[in-house]
Amino acid sequence: SLHERRLRNKTASAKYRAKKNQQYGEMRSMISSLTKENELLLRQLDHVQHENGHLKATCDRLRGKIMAQKMLKQYLVDSEQQSL
Repeated sequence: SLHERRLRNKTASAKYRAKKNQQYGEMRSMISSLTKENELLLRQLDHVQHENGHLKATCDRLRGKIMAQKMLKQYLVDSEQQSL
């Protein structure tokens, strides 16, 4: 009958709305979780980039010291050869 059909439709609509609300809730939860994870990853990236900058500076200083030692050694060898 018409009443039964309306009742089934009402029940189906309520079920559909409940399912959609659950899906929206799950999506909101996932968005929140992914946002937090993204923020953590961005902080980690910032930290690693900062550390990388320090390491590059250290490498540059060490390269400079190595180059200075090589130049000094070569200078001393050249000076010794000139004095002979």
